Amino acid sequence: MTESAQERPRILIVDDVHENLHVLMNILRDDYVISAATSGEKALELAHRQPSPDIILLDIKMPGMDGYSVLAHLKSSPQTADIPVIFVTALAEAADEARGLKLGVADYITKPVNPDLLQLRLRTQLELRRYRMEPVRFDTAKHVDPGHPPTLLVVDDIPENIHELLEVLKGDYRITVANNGAKALRLIEGATPPDLVLLDVMMPEMDGYEVCRRIKATTAGNRIPVIFVTVVDAVQEKVKGFSVGAADYITKPFDIDEVRARVQTHLELSRLRCFLEAQVAQRTALLEQSEEKYRILADYSPNWEYWLAQDGNFLYVSPACETVSGHAPAEFFADARLMDSIIHPDDLDAWTTYGPGAASVDVDVPLILRICRKDGSERWVEHVARPVFSDVGQSLGLRGSYCDITQRRHAEQKLDFFTHRDPLTGLPNRALFAEMLAQAIRQADYGQSEFALLIINLDNFKTVNESLGHSAGDRLLIEVADRLRALLPGVEAIARIGGDEFNIIIVQDANGPGVDLVAQRLIDALAKTHLLDGHGVYIGASAGIALYPTDGPNAETLQSNADAALHEAKVQGRGILRFSSPGMTTRAKERLSLEADLRLALDQGELSLHYQPQVDLISGQIVGLEALARWQHPTRGMVSPAAFIPLAEECGLIVNLGHWALQSACRQIRVWTDAGLAPRQIAVNVSAVQLSRGDLLESVRLALKESGISPDQLELEITESFVMADRDRSFKAIADLKALGVRLSIDDFGTGYSSLAYLQQLEVDKLKVDISFVRDMTRNSGNASIVKAVIALGHSLGLEIIAEGVEEAGQARYLRSLSCDVMQGYLISKPLPAEEMTCFLHAFAPQLVPVDNAGSFTLLLVDDEPAILSALTRVLRRENYHILTAGSGEEALLLLAQHQVGVIVTDQRMQGMSGTELLARARTMHPQAVRVLLSGYTGLDSLTEAINRGEIYKFITKPWGEVELLETIRQAFRHYDRSQGGAY
Repeated sequence: MTESAQERPRILIVDDVHENLHVLMNILRDDYVISAATSGEKALELAHRQPSPDIILLDIKMPGMDGYSVLAHLKSSPQTADIPVIFVTALAEAADEARGLKLGVADYITKPVNPDLLQLRLRTQLELRRYRMEPVRFDTAKHVDPGHPPTLLVVDDIPENIHELLEVLKGDYRITVANNGAKALRLIEGATPPDLVLLDVMMPEMDGYEVCRRIKATTAGNRIPVIFVTVVDAVQEKVKGFSVGAADYITKPFDIDEVRARVQTHLELSRLRCFLEAQVAQRTALLEQSEEKYRILADYSPNWEYWLAQDGNFLYVSPACETVSGHAPAEFFADARLMDSIIHPDDLDAWTTYGPGAASVDVDVPLILRICRKDGSERWVEHVARPVFSDVGQSLGLRGSYCDITQRRHAEQKLDFFTHRDPLTGLPNRALFAEMLAQAIRQADYGQSEFALLIINLDNFKTVNESLGHSAGDRLLIEVADRLRALLPGVEAIARIGGDEFNIIIVQDANGPGVDLVAQRLIDALAKTHLLDGHGVYIGASAGIALYPTDGPNAETLQSNADAALHEAKVQGRGILRFSSPGMTTRAKERLSLEADLRLALDQGELSLHYQPQVDLISGQIVGLEALARWQHPTRGMVSPAAFIPLAEECGLIVNLGHWALQSACRQIRVWTDAGLAPRQIAVNVSAVQLSRGDLLESVRLALKESGISPDQLELEITESFVMADRDRSFKAIADLKALGVRLSIDDFGTGYSSLAYLQQLEVDKLKVDISFVRDMTRNSGNASIVKAVIALGHSLGLEIIAEGVEEAGQARYLRSLSCDVMQGYLISKPLPAEEMTCFLHAFAPQLVPVDNAGSFTLLLVDDEPAILSALTRVLRRENYHILTAGSGEEALLLLAQHQVGVIVTDQRMQGMSGTELLARARTMHPQAVRVLLSGYTGLDSLTEAINRGEIYKFITKPWGEVELLETIRQAFRHYDRSQGGAY
């Protein structure tokens, strides 16, 4: 299906027999949003809900309130009176049909239902309803002239039939007759063609089907409704009639009321179509007059006026456009896209969101933006647009104008700068910073995040000012501002508050350095020599830090606490930083201590590599190892990589750490290669800092040279987030590394925001599915969908897929069923030191992941009542199925991960996870399994919703019939086998 549920018509099916409901649901499920009721009372309740159904299929014979009563209630309610109702019933007598027509039924279909006929009748009634709901309501009575009644053409070769119809219709209509097809066609093409044709099917020479086909091939006849009136009652004949253009079908012997109702319905539909066509022609003429008045006024306006048609082309462009844009009106008529192309690149987002091409345009709301003139200069303009509609609500396009406000804008910008900026450094001043701080608090509150307020005060600035003069002091302040900007690229909230004090807002970034390290870098940078008039000037800086919301719930408190921290820093010794919270100061000191220890660890051999095996999911052989850094501190013990790797990246030690890891891993590859133990390759993680520094290529080249290993034995893992954050640099680095011959993989795939277009350009060999998705994929359908998508995406690009974090046998089997290539995790082994890994490689035996092809015989039964499970198993065991049983939805999902299941039969009402919820997850995680719902619960809401979503193949009611149960399960396995390409 390509249509969404919102675009499909809504249909209510009413029948007290479940089998009848299922037949109609299966016919209509792809084209309609279905709701169902098994009683008249329930039908009335659903019909009054919002959104209401667009059409109703209604059975007549039902216990309690029958179809006639339901119809009467629907037509008496203003909320439901306009909903067309079609009777679907086994009652085939003309009197029954006439009774329904008198009550207001739209149509009548007899059981058993033919799918094609049902669809044609539904489309006819939906079209009629759509015309009736046009903004300008059409009053049929006002468009019928009693002195000139509609003309009906009756075509039949038997005079008695013609006479019978004449007697029925002559009081309300003008009748013409034809006893053969040729005469009928001449009347159709005559000076006064009829308004409707009643046509017999069985006639000599030219039958009714051919007559209808020829009528519809003429210009006049194409608009004339044709109703077949015939003794032929076969469904296939009716479908044939509709295929050649018939509007309806009346079976002889006919009921008088039925004939009148059908004729009246189709004459009304025909008049509606003609009325709307006339409305369009009238509005078009009025539009042309309005357009001419608009053109005269706009030609003399100093603004650039335009009228954009609904199809995106210009109807009018005023001469002033050349003054504003430099382009002549003819250029816009020749290329409507020119308007978009002259918008300044920085304003394109606003133009796309609020300009003429937006989904909706706010009336008279100005949009301020820049346009690029033909000569390359820029102009500020104010754009206003207003949608234009006809009197019947039809969109006629958009009228808009551009007013050149360049001079006004420049004056506003100059005033704004001096109001909000420090004139010396160009940084925000106190007033603007107060607004920035308030905005930062709002954003933090909204996103439940944190930020830091950093106050920096220069040390010894007063001495420089007094000894070298105020001019030198001003140049020093400019130099300080430039250094702050350079050290904090992308940070807007750097302000000079006054004198030698600067305020900075730093938003905490989970992947970036801590605020303590940022502050220390700023202090170190400002302490370096400043050149003024050829003299080296030395100053220092102290910093106070307050965190929001920890150190203050509002701007005033936060500022006060940061000032207090700065004062403490000044008192305790200059050139240092202090947090408002003593605990934060302690943690900052601890981080600095850990950084010092890490520098020593690299020199003193405290770091080592542990290795975790990667196993092929088909062969069970070890195909690779991942090298993971570990730090055994002499006093701290084993330091977590989560603590020291980010710290190494923040303080710049990651480059040395990465170089050591590459050297160590390559040397170990050499050792294992000489011993005949080396797997296909060993992976080493590469930091984003290593890639961005630009010295990774030389480091890899040196490690390969010193160890003497083959380049394809080394694999480098790069995180997805870095690849996408700095595409140009990462793409070049990857291309250079591939030229060396090493293998590359994207680590933690799925946690970033990769674009398929960019992923195709990457010269990598593998994708690693992140552990966060693998961990719960056998229980969480969302994680399962992501894992499946990553595997399919990688394979479509010719990449090998590794799943990390595999800890359960069910996870391994599920990954193999998804055609994942390699797994890694504690199911095989935890990361081991090189010595222990050597023993592991010596002793390792292939770990085959079991997989079967028994889906064609494996049946999963799910019910939280043991007695029901036992009864089902007893009945189905003699069919020689491999039967699995589960007492809950959660247990069923575990079994599905461990076995290839062909058919699932589940109860609906269970504790915890319901049957429909289980089948919804199974559809996503195990789409090959055929899903059957078994329940004595008579509620239809969840059932119809599940059917609409395609989650249920069959529905069996409790208590079940043994024959029905056995046959349904057999059909389900046949369906499974066909979907797998078998011949059950």
